[in-house]
Amino acid sequence: MPPKLKRFVSPGKGNGLRATVRIRRGELVYSAEPLACCVSNKLARDVCHHCFSRRENLLRCSQCKMARYCNTTCQLSPSKSSSEELYTLEEHESHLSSMSENKKQGLSQLASMLELYVQQEVPDLAQEGASALPPSCRDPLSLIAKVTCNCFTISDGELQEIGVGLYPSLSLLNHDCWPNCVMVFVGTKLQLRAVRDINPEEELTISYIETLSSTEERRRQLEDQYHFTCRCQHCDSQDKDGLMLSGHKSTWDPLKEALPRLEGLKAESDWQALLEGCSHLLSTVGCDVSDENVYKLRMTDMAADACIHLGHWEEAVGYGEKTLPVYSQYYPDPHPVHGVQLVRVAKLQHYLERIEDALDTFKQAYRIIKLTHGDDHPMTAQLLMKMEECRAEMVQFNSR
Repeated sequence: MPPKLKRFVSPGKGNGLRATVRIRRGELVYSAEPLACCVSNKLARDVCHHCFSRRENLLRCSQCKMARYCNTTCQLSPSKSSSEELYTLEEHESHLSSMSENKKQGLSQLASMLELYVQQEVPDLAQEGASALPPSCRDPLSLIAKVTCNCFTISDGELQEIGVGLYPSLSLLNHDCWPNCVMVFVGTKLQLRAVRDINPEEELTISYIETLSSTEERRRQLEDQYHFTCRCQHCDSQDKDGLMLSGHKSTWDPLKEALPRLEGLKAESDWQALLEGCSHLLSTVGCDVSDENVYKLRMTDMAADACIHLGHWEEAVGYGEKTLPVYSQYYPDPHPVHGVQLVRVAKLQHYLERIEDALDTFKQAYRIIKLTHGDDHPMTAQLLMKMEECRAEMVQFNSR
């Protein structure tokens, strides 16, 4: 099969990827294994460090005492990264000249630690000097800067972070806040899928960030992390800002100001304190703010997360159902974030034996997930199974 994409120089953006053929919505455009990857620290005990599967009773590496594997097969398996890269690590930009002094100082400390690690763990390599290293590794600071700017978050089917990986060819993809492609993962394999019909010679784009925020906040995050100002149509038109920031600022500002503290509680898994904080603000300040307000939506989402972890199922489904109409406005279908949110709510409805509601919500999710994840993704198979369970339970109920 001829390649569906090729490298080109994108005006005002540098390198990019564009289609060589017509690509249909839902079509797999490209897949790749990482050049390098690692499991997130918080999941280091729960996820296999080779295949990235979540399992109980993982086997700990007897040498490093840190890595964990499903079995000896995973532990001894070599990397499967493709040798036919469209974009090598040497070609990646470090963006050091665009970074703040504080950021460069932090990366310099990491580079010093890397050099110390090489000296201690690979003494023969250290003695041979920089000429023995691959060109991309001879300047540790530049290498770490390249990885920082170009690595991808590896997530599971429900878009929960598992780790990070470096996929050099796909670093060519430029950003758009309303992209025509999305990335999903099966283990560590990255799959790039089209979410709109794409014509030959049209540029392929992804979103580098979570787009549930105002234009000002999205641009600030992209400038801080990726060192460019976004000029996509979504940003230039600011078409959703009025809805996202609906209401008087004085009314929703307390919700915005509280979010960093609440996100800290979520990061610490302090679910009780998180739920108390969210429910208090939503029942006092939030009742005067429309559901479409982005800060209220984020807080409602966190309240649902807290309820799920605490086993407060009725509350969780109530918060979740409130988010669905708003998600459909902010995530144009098919979008994996909207699909996964529908799955979360459907699972809660199913657990609470609201079978007809659950089946309807699972169907909505399936129409999205089969396009964003593909027919062969485990998430799609799980949805088909869940819909069959609901249908069987409805038949059983009606036959009583």
